[in-house]
Amino acid sequence: MSRPSRPIPHVGMTVGVVHLGTVVAGTVEEVRDGGRTLVVDGRTYTLRRLTGHFVRADQPYYGTRLSLRWGAGSR
Repeated sequence: MSRPSRPIPHVGMTVGVVHLGTVVAGTVEEVRDGGRTLVVDGRTYTLRRLTGHFVRADQPYYGTRLSLRWGAGSR
């Protein structure tokens, strides 16, 4: 059985919030739409088909994004 190519987001997971070259810790509070939408510290991030990154819902594809491999809580 093969492993997923990226960590599977889950509630309580520590992630990095990347904005303008700065990375700060965040925690996944909610997972919606089968894992395509995440709520991190009260802000909604959606999985973008173009880049494969979770980007803040109110921003373009190159805006504030999440790094799922950043935190120690990643699976």
